Amino acid sequence: MKTEQSFGVIPIYKDKDNIFFVCLIRHAQGHWGFPKGHQNLNESEEETAIREMEEESGINDIEIIGGQSYTEKYFFEKDGSKHNKSVKYFLGFVSSVSTTTPDHFKKEIPELKWVIYEEAKQLITFEEAKKILDKVFHYILND
Repeated sequence: MKTEQSFGVIPIYKDKDNIFFVCLIRHAQGHWGFPKGHQNLNESEEETAIREMEEESGINDIEIIGGQSYTEKYFFEKDGSKHNKSVKYFLGFVSSVSTTTPDHFKKEIPELKWVIYEEAKQLITFEEAKKILDKVFHYILND
């Protein structure tokens, strides 16, 4: 079994009415989740997460909240072999939103949405990611 590690951001935007929105992306395979991707050589985990956020959403003004990370683990099959995947997400706040994926990423990420918690719970495909969403909103609403 192959092991894969990715890093991502759970991007949060707080509007003028103090309503929190989270950015979700629809992957080419059809599932909804958070921006994430593989680490480049000599890149830190946070640098990977920020780069992936910028590539997939066009947003680069993200402030990572230190000490807040969440791990999603799952298995999948690719090319006939099983993969064990772990994704470490960092919590980040943005000061602006983009509602479209950059053109050069449209094939990989055809859609991007900023949604409130309830809609995010409906959109997110995998249960493990929904549990992470719960933890994030518990943190930001109670801190």
